[in-house]
Amino acid sequence: MNFAVPTILSAFVFALTFYFRKQSIKYLSPTAALFVEVVIQLLVVGIFFMLFAPEVKRGIDMRSKGVLYAGVAGMSIAVGVLLNYVALRSGFLSKVVAITSPSQIIFGAMLGALLLQEGFSLKQIIGTVLGIVSVLLLVS
Repeated sequence: MNFAVPTILSAFVFALTFYFRKQSIKYLSPTAALFVEVVIQLLVVGIFFMLFAPEVKRGIDMRSKGVLYAGVAGMSIAVGVLLNYVALRSGFLSKVVAITSPSQIIFGAMLGALLLQEGFSLKQIIGTVLGIVSVLLLVS
């Protein structure tokens, strides 16, 4: 369970991120807000990369499947964040987060089972159904 504490902290930081996104689009378009967010992310990630990544010394093999998957992940997150800004512009923070966060769990569990052949127990199926029900209850 070494992953539990960073996972909970991550969820809290993401919740703060939704709040700051909602506040930013009071003053900026979703596209401008996304641009500013990405520039800041690049600066922070660049600093962490330079300080802590072993690839700084040995280099990155650009032919690696890891680079391909990371690139697709980057495109996915950019589209997802832009759509999140659009949703926050017209929706309530409480409802957007109520849909987004449990949906990430539901979709993540389904992708793990379908694409990675990770086990999907009866308990996880029940949890997924409860997650779907919770989304429906929170937004109705």
